[in-house]
Amino acid sequence: MKALVTKRFGNPPVMAVEDRAKPAFKDGFTLVRMHAATINQLSNTIRKGEIGDPKAPLVLGNEGSGVVEESTNFNPGTRVAIYGSNELGITKDGVFQEWVLVEDNRLLELPETLNWEEGAALTVNYLTAYLALTRTAKLKKDQTVLISGASGSVGHALVQVSKALGGRPIGVVSSSDKARRVKDAGAPWVVDLSSQDLAEAVLELTDGQGADVALDPVGGPMLAQLLRSVGRRCRVVSIGFTGGKSPPVDVVDLIVYEKALAGYSLHAEPEENVSRALGEIAMFAAKGLLRPAIDSSYAIDDFELGYSRLGSRKAAGSIILRL
Repeated sequence: MKALVTKRFGNPPVMAVEDRAKPAFKDGFTLVRMHAATINQLSNTIRKGEIGDPKAPLVLGNEGSGVVEESTNFNPGTRVAIYGSNELGITKDGVFQEWVLVEDNRLLELPETLNWEEGAALTVNYLTAYLALTRTAKLKKDQTVLISGASGSVGHALVQVSKALGGRPIGVVSSSDKARRVKDAGAPWVVDLSSQDLAEAVLELTDGQGADVALDPVGGPMLAQLLRSVGRRCRVVSIGFTGGKSPPVDVVDLIVYEKALAGYSLHAEPEENVSRALGEIAMFAAKGLLRPAIDSSYAIDDFELGYSRLGSRKAAGSIILRL
């Protein structure tokens, strides 16, 4: 079978498509014939050697979609989405290959409403959104949710999940073109930073109260802007750092208004939380409330084009590797 193997970690990394043996089935696991996987920031950070201590050679890829070939829990032919947890594509070979062996509890049956590419982007981003909103942000019905990077794949998931949970999302984007896409995706309000001041716009949208909670997949200076835009005793949850790892925070604002800053990591979640959340995501998707945005897709031999698109920061949605 074809497998995309990272042979050396660093900047630049060395990756190549190789021929490998097909994994052998074993109890407690499901053998999946892969159709699609996501090229995301996690795999990009790992391949550059910027996180953890990965050992080469390693097949990256932490989420994807495919069809069950052999399993004790799923009928052959079942369409599934895969969540690799903190192992697949991190410490063990992941989903950038034609067949993969996945633990049964890391699969969800893919609703017929979603195609392979959408299914490939259904687990990591939506699990992050659901659990960050429910466990860390403690979102309540009718609360306003400020979401940075709302045109990106994580931001898109946050918009849809917050709506499914009864929240009122305010998407934050950097251009009018992105603002249009976020509105089309279902956000009732969008702030365009190319023409608006974030704090002023949020105060106007919330009758001077500020947002109830903010979720930040971007990081860097954006986190500080979000912190200024939430109300008294409200919370900002940091879940990404594509815009930088060292945000300038106004400590006076933090103290005087008793605001809270929290971090969220999906890979720190207990398995029982993830299993429960996968069920909720499958239910929301089956009802048509969740649909990942796909920016572009690439054949396995063109993987570097996918990573170039990711690095351009122009992508509006997930970048897919076709398997």
